[in-house]
Amino acid sequence: MTATTPTPYDIGALTASWVRSLRARNLSANTVRIYARAVGELRTYLLEYTPDSGVPDARPAPTALEGEDGIHREHMEGYISDLMERTSAGNAHQHFRSLKTFFNWCVDEEEMDRSPMRTMKPPALPDVEVPIIPDDALKKLLAACKGKAFEDRRDTAIIMMFLDTGARLSEVTERTIDKLDLDLMVLHVLGKGNRERPAPFGRATAVAMDRYMRALAKHIGRALEPTDPLWFGSRKKNALTIWGVGTMIERRCKEAGIEHIHPHQFRHTFAHLWKVHRGDEDALMRIMGWRSRQMLSRYGASAGEERARAQHRELSPGDRL
Repeated sequence: MTATTPTPYDIGALTASWVRSLRARNLSANTVRIYARAVGELRTYLLEYTPDSGVPDARPAPTALEGEDGIHREHMEGYISDLMERTSAGNAHQHFRSLKTFFNWCVDEEEMDRSPMRTMKPPALPDVEVPIIPDDALKKLLAACKGKAFEDRRDTAIIMMFLDTGARLSEVTERTIDKLDLDLMVLHVLGKGNRERPAPFGRATAVAMDRYMRALAKHIGRALEPTDPLWFGSRKKNALTIWGVGTMIERRCKEAGIEHIHPHQFRHTFAHLWKVHRGDEDALMRIMGWRSRQMLSRYGASAGEERARAQHRELSPGDRL
């Protein structure tokens, strides 16, 4: 008689319950999306899991949630290692935090007695400085959007909003028109922890946004409603997604003949320029939506040596003799 292969355990049903729990906690849509993606990719890994033939007595694929045949630390370490090899330490670190939250929820819900990740440590993150966008690249990028067409008005406004507020991709993108106040020059964004804050912007951005809003009304052929998405696509005339914004910036970079810019680089560039011009750190924390002063050091690391050299030129003890 041929032995049947045990069916791998599927965490799909638990994942769906967990996602519902996250939404019930009123977490931001982007946070829920990140968590759900991490567990979804783990589910695929476990369903396709094959023990490492080079490791003696390697654990087989889990056929239960816990117990001898359940999900163990070895499975999770294998998954995190695989992620680091395929992607990056930063991505693996993000998945680690999401998955630890998932298994802690399983314990809280009494689906498990102990988390398989309870004694695991997150992967170490290398000190990687996010590149600051040079002034000439910004000028070329905005020049690529110069024009009076709807896309030109929209893309200029998006880029200016990123540069002038230091807001995250999801914070700028997933907004409705009623969250924009052109008179006070603020965009009310929804940050981490589902906390809304006013992100101020300057006069040049206000002009760019005003031009875009007038172009938008013509584009959709009617007066704008407060609940309309802030950003519209050019063809389907529906809400522009974070993926659509990322694709737009990639396309505009190619048109400008500059290296690819990730939307998060605008955030680091904003923090860098604020520090260069000796902006107040408490004000920077409020604008960026930070609650920990550790973030000042993390974002201040980008181009930190450049700022140090600039200050040394002003404060050089030798030059003051």
